Amino acid sequence: MNEEKQELIKKLQTLLNIGPITAERLYSIGIKTPEQMKQSDPQEIYEKLKINEGGILDKCVLYQLQGAVLDIPWWECKNLNKR
Repeated sequence: MNEEKQELIKKLQTLLNIGPITAERLYSIGIKTPEQMKQSDPQEIYEKLKINEGGILDKCVLYQLQGAVLDIPWWECKNLNKR
């Protein structure tokens, strides 16, 4: 992995709920900065990641993404879609 990519992935990990695997996944679909992530629709990102993963992706990833955008812990996002 080149230095620039490593640095960008590290910066994505500064977002709440985003660890190294999710940061790598985000980078793979073109999300390269925390600012870009904050301005994105978590549902759209989830769908893109799901396609990248062969159509199967745990729903908790959606909660991670929502939490990253809203700056809240992922488990507080579980009920966001039920309101």
